[in-house]
Amino acid sequence: MPKSCIVQLPFPSSHDPDPHLSSYYEDYDRRFRALLPEYFIPTDGLWEMPLWVAHLTALLDTAGIDSVFRDLSRTPPEPDACSEPLLEATAVGDLVLMSPLAQNFRLALDVAKHLEHAGRRVVLGGNMAPLAPDGAVHAVHRGQLDATLVRRLVGLASGAGGDLEKPLLPGLAAERINWAPDYRHLDGYGGRVPLLRLNASHGCLYQCSFCGDAWSKQLTLVEKSALEQEVDELTARFPDTRLFYIGDKTFGQSREAVANLLDVFRDRPGYRFIVQTHVMQVKDWIVDAMLELGVVAVELGFESADSQMLKRLNKLSRGLDDYTTKIHMLSDTGLKVVLNMMGGLDEETEAAHGQTVDWMRQNSSALWLFNLYNFVPYPLTPDFPRLRERIFNWDFADWREDVPVVYRPQHLSPEASWDLFQDKIATAHDIIRTPVTVPTSLAQVK
Repeated sequence: MPKSCIVQLPFPSSHDPDPHLSSYYEDYDRRFRALLPEYFIPTDGLWEMPLWVAHLTALLDTAGIDSVFRDLSRTPPEPDACSEPLLEATAVGDLVLMSPLAQNFRLALDVAKHLEHAGRRVVLGGNMAPLAPDGAVHAVHRGQLDATLVRRLVGLASGAGGDLEKPLLPGLAAERINWAPDYRHLDGYGGRVPLLRLNASHGCLYQCSFCGDAWSKQLTLVEKSALEQEVDELTARFPDTRLFYIGDKTFGQSREAVANLLDVFRDRPGYRFIVQTHVMQVKDWIVDAMLELGVVAVELGFESADSQMLKRLNKLSRGLDDYTTKIHMLSDTGLKVVLNMMGGLDEETEAAHGQTVDWMRQNSSALWLFNLYNFVPYPLTPDFPRLRERIFNWDFADWREDVPVVYRPQHLSPEASWDLFQDKIATAHDIIRTPVTVPTSLAQVK
């Protein structure tokens, strides 16, 4: 059977970074490291280990397909420079598997052209893959990394064609993930990344129309034995990294997933965690579980203080008062609250923006940091079909979360939308400039 080559493409450096956002993140970094001094920003290469590589490696093993890995993250982002090592590592008929982001999507298509011409079979996955033109690659995978993908890869490797992806039905998936990712191709990341990413579940049951993860529709649980096996491997391969980011899209959607994490780490002291969750999940039992696990920071999506706007965007909420109560609930227990804030949304108005920045200032005592993004209409967001006709910039190098929007919002010009995002940056910057102290409650963290 032909073998496979998993490829991490280079990620072209963001040209002309926004000076206000860059300045904000310098202070963000200082505040973050005051609490977590072991954290660092890598000077070159990727900021995080490409977790998808470990998942795909394990799936290929279960399919009986040999795999090699070519990490091109430090290679010049040019088609010839990237194609040459891939051609050397593969033979005619081999699968070449790539998961490009927006900024390297054009590069992926250019590399694929070289490889397809030389008889390789290129398979694209990830958030941008559906935009590949017909015939540009051998196959596009739009689903999750699961058993369906295994069957498809076997068919592609044998030349028989792969099974079509089955439509996902909302709810808890019947099949569970009973295999652990394999990190053998990622040993070189030891000491190069500041945290490890771990999932006790995959997918999300919420259907926010602006979210690039809402396409999953399902929540797929990881079996406890598979989770424990993965943690065993991670802690053995990367013994000096003590910070975990729990990659579950919404921590607490599954009590079982939370219980599995607690069980797996109960006898592993010295680890600290960052989790993300939905405001609707912030309940007493979740806060207790976070404290027991060793969570130090909680990320919450906060797109707008305008609850009616969020309702139109299919973001579930009990209203702004409930949100305010929840962030103070978290902060009062010693947990650090990080808001994932998004500008550039289709429904945003100047009035909604005004409500949002006023609320930020009024509740600044409970807010630690802000992750700031400007909306990008990725093809797997539920809103993409509706917004597609209003996208005016199809240069994927400009599909960035730190530049003006590439589509025309309903109520604002792109320029006015960008001005409001700049005001969010300024407000967040003012808040995090406040001197920070490490709370005594951290002494309770394992």
